[in-house]
Amino acid sequence: MITDKINKPLIDFSSYLLIIVYLCFGFIPNLEAVDKIAPQWLVMTITNAVALIFIFFNTTYFKQTILKLLLSKIVIVYFSFILWGALSYFYAVNSTEVLVNISRQANVFLMYFIMGMLLYQLPKKIQFTSWIVIIILGVEVYAILSEAAEMISNNNIINPGQLKGVTANRNIAAFSLAIKIPFVIYLFHFSKKIISKFIFLGLVFGSILSITMIQSRASFIACAFILFSYLVLNGYVFFKDKKLKNLSKFGLILIPFLLAIVVNQTYFSNKGANVVSRAATISLDTSDGSINKRLRYYTHVATHMLSNPILGVGLGNWKLKSIEYDKEKMTGYVVPYHAHSDFIQLGAELGVIGFSLYLGVFVLALFFAYKLISNEKEVIEKKLFIFFLIISLGVYSVDANLNFPIARPQVLVVWTLILALITIFFVKSEKNTKTPYANTHYLFYFIGGMIIIPSLYITNQVYKSHKGQMILLQDFNSNSYSLALNQVDNIVPEIPNISVTTLPISSMKARYYVNSNQYDKALALLSKGEKENPFIFYSEILKSKIYQEKGNLDSAKYYAKKSFYGLPNNALHSSTYLNLLNMTGDFEELKKIFSLITNNNDLVGWKNYLISLANVPGVSNDSISILQAKKARELFPNESDIQGLTAQIIVGQENIVKAAEFTQKGLEYFNQKDYQNSAIAFESAIEANPLEYANYENAATANYLSGNLLKGIEQIDVVINDLNPLNGKCEFIKALIFIKMGDPVGACPLLETSRDSGHSQAEATLRQYCQ
Repeated sequence: MITDKINKPLIDFSSYLLIIVYLCFGFIPNLEAVDKIAPQWLVMTITNAVALIFIFFNTTYFKQTILKLLLSKIVIVYFSFILWGALSYFYAVNSTEVLVNISRQANVFLMYFIMGMLLYQLPKKIQFTSWIVIIILGVEVYAILSEAAEMISNNNIINPGQLKGVTANRNIAAFSLAIKIPFVIYLFHFSKKIISKFIFLGLVFGSILSITMIQSRASFIACAFILFSYLVLNGYVFFKDKKLKNLSKFGLILIPFLLAIVVNQTYFSNKGANVVSRAATISLDTSDGSINKRLRYYTHVATHMLSNPILGVGLGNWKLKSIEYDKEKMTGYVVPYHAHSDFIQLGAELGVIGFSLYLGVFVLALFFAYKLISNEKEVIEKKLFIFFLIISLGVYSVDANLNFPIARPQVLVVWTLILALITIFFVKSEKNTKTPYANTHYLFYFIGGMIIIPSLYITNQVYKSHKGQMILLQDFNSNSYSLALNQVDNIVPEIPNISVTTLPISSMKARYYVNSNQYDKALALLSKGEKENPFIFYSEILKSKIYQEKGNLDSAKYYAKKSFYGLPNNALHSSTYLNLLNMTGDFEELKKIFSLITNNNDLVGWKNYLISLANVPGVSNDSISILQAKKARELFPNESDIQGLTAQIIVGQENIVKAAEFTQKGLEYFNQKDYQNSAIAFESAIEANPLEYANYENAATANYLSGNLLKGIEQIDVVINDLNPLNGKCEFIKALIFIKMGDPVGACPLLETSRDSGHSQAEATLRQYCQ
């Protein structure tokens, strides 16, 4: 019930409490979900709902604040972004994903607006927010350092990839620390007490030390930005006031940064967490796998935006469309889930308009901050606090341009706090002559209700799905079937319809029915899965399997072809299609897909192709196939399977069998010490299969023992120069021939090579003739 009575102390206390709850989202654990963001989004929605009810029942207190904030340009631009994102439901590849993601982004907007209202009339909001943020930072630092200590205690090594504290991964952990550091420096800057300064410096040291161990290179850039920004601030004040104490503040802050690096190099550099070595890899060198991957993703987004500048693919749908762009680089079903830049990803999803609106929020925040800092009426403490908010916003921007914080509530809550503080400071400083309609605040309640009611349902469904997906993904990854069929249909709700890996959930359910030979049910689910993610082609490969088991090879081949051309480097797709090409005798199509299947010179791709090629009748008479086989021999000289398959293609199965027969005869003669006939038989084996080095070695050995030394050298030189298996035997045989020819000096280098290659007989001979 709305009341006109205002109990300000109680309202203030409740406001403080709600803000603390918001800022503690990062501590929410997985709660049995496959990703902890699911319970975090749900709790954010619930908190927004509680805050909305609280504000509604205290309308008299919050009414004027609501009206002022609703007129703010940044609120209008941000809400326009939400509306534009919601409209993408009507053109998205997967509309359900728009629902999932718009509920999240709308809740972030609502959290920002509510934070602004709660903070607007709170006393000492600067001190309160700063202290809450650094207390949370202290807990996060403790969690990181405890993890690192446990790793060292257990294995005497730090695994940076697993060093994540209370977060889901190391990048989130690093930026969750970095974005809070400016709040610590602000309190340090104005602190008068020595003990307080030591505490703040200690927290900065712990934060930077944690970041050095986490080894997130993007966070190194963020930390450098923080340090540089503080240098600029103190440098500006120094040149203005000419007081050395202003530079000394920067010097004191520099100490924990440098000390953290020294401690890292002294104690952790040999334990897998060398910050200097890691930082040295920061560059634009495309030979760096991570950088090369990001640049590739940026190129894909730019290409898509140029061809789809207005609408994009729909909010949250880039992870689907990106598969089409990156299909020739993908192996398995690991998709380019994010573009590693929130800004350009939103451009791909929502076009230029969506990109501009989202960027506009940041631009307006910077503009508001600039106006506030330039305002002579503002006190210096507030100006400096706003400057530090800009630094934190800059840290978030580094993260948003190299990672994807828009999907992570832990960092988003600090971002919304920063935006809310800048907004309310600016709104308070404005002389707004506009008079809003008396009941405009009801618009806020309407918008809030329109966001909260569906979001409670959607985020709860997503959380339930993430719990069920834990089982589905474990079964999928282990190729097992732990679920009973009567559990499959209801293991997850309908929202979302794709897993956290973008696999269609309908298709993941279908695999259980395929395993139980319930093909009609499976096909119905797979047809649904094709629409849920039309770029992953997992549905098609299961359809191919069903039709193959039913004996319908034409349909099996059709779906296998579709899945192969969709993801040519997926081993399951390629092997299935190759197998069907063999079964249907489609040699022309086999040759046609050669470039696709061997594009990345992947061993598995080459091997699958060669297995199919080797089974083609008369392949040894096809010049193109022979050239392909020779290329494979060059690429994989030490892979015995590849060597055997290529020999079968180049020489022909008939000649391989014939060579084996001659080899058997040669061994029989050899055992009878009939070395002359043994050599003739081995030479016949060479003629039948000139690719088998053992035939040359055997022939050379037989000629050596029969006294035909020159011919033996000629034969063993073929092995050394063209077919060398690097086992040392061929060099040993040649050395023996040299010794028999009276040239032990010429034999010594050969014996050394043979010994170094691991041939056990070489050592004794080397000692006998070469020492």
